[in-house]
Amino acid sequence: MITKEVINTLYKKYPKRAKSVDCLDIALLFDSVGIMHNLNVDIDQSKIIIGSVDEKSIFRTIPLSHIHAIVPFEEWTAIVLHSSIIFLNKLSPKVSVHLKPLNPSFTDRLRGIFSKDE
Repeated sequence: MITKEVINTLYKKYPKRAKSVDCLDIALLFDSVGIMHNLNVDIDQSKIIIGSVDEKSIFRTIPLSHIHAIVPFEEWTAIVLHSSIIFLNKLSPKVSVHLKPLNPSFTDRLRGIFSKDE
């Protein structure tokens, strides 16, 4: 089961992009969910296309250079990016996306403190 703690651990464990595309386990992605999600790799443009994601979605086409890691779970396979994780179900064409919440900067917090007094 994918919990909030698991998601936080993924962001902490993979904070940076893979050093190269060769470091990614793309074969694992195709072995686990390739057919179910109609995955295609466009080598010329160095991107992966997830066919089970709506054509209008920004998560349909992902540059390979933006992927931090590909992590298998019992029922899902995760594609970890900087500010989001795409979960592809192994048993059905379900896709779930987690968006990393933005942390307010120091100046944003200061503005918030002073704007409350007005």
